[in-house]
Amino acid sequence: MTEQLRDEPFDDQTKQSIAENEVRFRAANERIEDAGERFGFTESPLPFICECGRATCVVVIRATIPQYEEVRADARHFMCAPGHEITGSGIGRVVREESGFVVVEKLDGAADVAEANDPR
Repeated sequence: MTEQLRDEPFDDQTKQSIAENEVRFRAANERIEDAGERFGFTESPLPFICECGRATCVVVIRATIPQYEEVRADARHFMCAPGHEITGSGIGRVVREESGFVVVEKLDGAADVAEANDPR
């Protein structure tokens, strides 16, 4: 997958791969959140991973645990670096822009993958 994923059309296999990558990044962020809570960093910005779905993305997003929890309140919402939102072929849409990140809501099959793999 190239960096040009924002609005391009995708086949079903690519949509599935993007959704699975987003779920993997979310799982890593859950572990970051757990560690932050264990060490008492509930109000300090932590280095979360962009949940954009690009398998090679290594962008870090600084956010507090309450900010992350606000995104995670909906299993279909993912925290992405600005410009990393993947919305092509109706796979998602930006629902909110914050300082340092955007919140992307997954739609259709991508939403199904997100909800089925939500550990909460």
